[in-house]
Amino acid sequence: MKGIPMSAGAQGNEELIKRARRVTAAEVYDIGTRFPAVYTEADGSWMTDVEGNRCLDVTAASGALLLGNRNPHVVGAINRYIAEHGVVFASTLSLPRIELAERLCEWFPAGEKAVFTKTGSEATTTAIRLARAASGKDLIVTSGYHGWHDWHTGFLTMGYDAGTRTVTFGYNETALERLLTEFADRIAGVIVTPEPAWFGADYYQRLSALCAKHGVLFIIDEVITSFRYGQHGLNGTGGVPADIITMSKGLANGHAIAAILGKAEVMDCYDAAGIAGTYTREVPPMAAALAVLDVLADGSALANARKQGTTLMNGMRDILDAVGIPAFVGGPPMMFDVVVPSEALSWDLYRAAFDYGAYFEDSGTHMVTTSFTDSDTDHALTAFEKGARKVAATTNFEPGGLSVDRKAEFAAEAFGGNPVDSAEVLAKIDTMVRRIAAGTQA
Repeated sequence: MKGIPMSAGAQGNEELIKRARRVTAAEVYDIGTRFPAVYTEADGSWMTDVEGNRCLDVTAASGALLLGNRNPHVVGAINRYIAEHGVVFASTLSLPRIELAERLCEWFPAGEKAVFTKTGSEATTTAIRLARAASGKDLIVTSGYHGWHDWHTGFLTMGYDAGTRTVTFGYNETALERLLTEFADRIAGVIVTPEPAWFGADYYQRLSALCAKHGVLFIIDEVITSFRYGQHGLNGTGGVPADIITMSKGLANGHAIAAILGKAEVMDCYDAAGIAGTYTREVPPMAAALAVLDVLADGSALANARKQGTTLMNGMRDILDAVGIPAFVGGPPMMFDVVVPSEALSWDLYRAAFDYGAYFEDSGTHMVTTSFTDSDTDHALTAFEKGARKVAATTNFEPGGLSVDRKAEFAAEAFGGNPVDSAEVLAKIDTMVRRIAAGTQA
């Protein structure tokens, strides 16, 4: 059908990537950090490129997929809704929106009311707008990645940005305690993205309690962890109280929707925060999200994913140990991290695994879907082992485990983590506090 290209004709991956370079691709985001393939279809966690090569996706489409591609429950729900009801209405309210809000509020302890956006970046921006409107205060204190919007571009740098009125505390508890002690009357909210390979639930419980002590709203950015940390996210499974949580990836199994849940008195500031958006009312993704919740309800789908993720995680750890590559492997089985001696080595390992039919995330964070089977996991491990042995044969490594310095370097480069009270970090905290007090950048 003209207008819906389903075939590349005689063009292969290399030719199509060149074509994309001319008209659409960003050199780093679309090409430099991806492996060389243009995909035409996917089923479960398997993808097929324009040359007919099949590859197992071990990124869960960067976390967007929870059940795998073409899940029949989700496909059926969307097709039925469009065929029988439509796509978007003049009113912002629909039956699926109301039911989805009700069910999410039952699912997550933080939820008394829920509103919806299309992306995770929109959800976190909505959360800080709500926090500012509800509190009447201005400063946002943050750690971790919350999307690409302007208020958050400096997330890797510990410090104060007077232009966006945000303070990045680098997951450092000393920094957060000092900020809350000195500036609670100016802080609208604290928003943190969980990094479960690095900090346990007890860490986030302490942050939550510290915010409550100072009367400051605590926001958990669960865009990724809402189902992958556990069936009820860090908020429920991890027992971490929050005033607002955000979620998106996996919620509608790849369809664009995000949710913001929170206390009623905070969510009721939606109008005062000036939040709007035509496509927040698009209904099929809400029908998809309801189908996802149906699939997850009895716990068996997530139990399988946790089983497969555990096997994969342990297997990758064993393979790296066997070939002599120092590594740290940790986190919950549905979203675990693998850290090796350098970023370049990480790329080499996963690029080699790609040649054997498995698409891992080159940054080292790996995610499975509920569609993974034992044979899928075996395939991923076989591809990873072949790639690791190939790379190890031509690379020299220092014997022993991964150094503490490398782990700290990874944390700082991946999510701005500076949790240790070194002299350098304590100096940054002092500088940050002085700049906030003075209301200046320098």
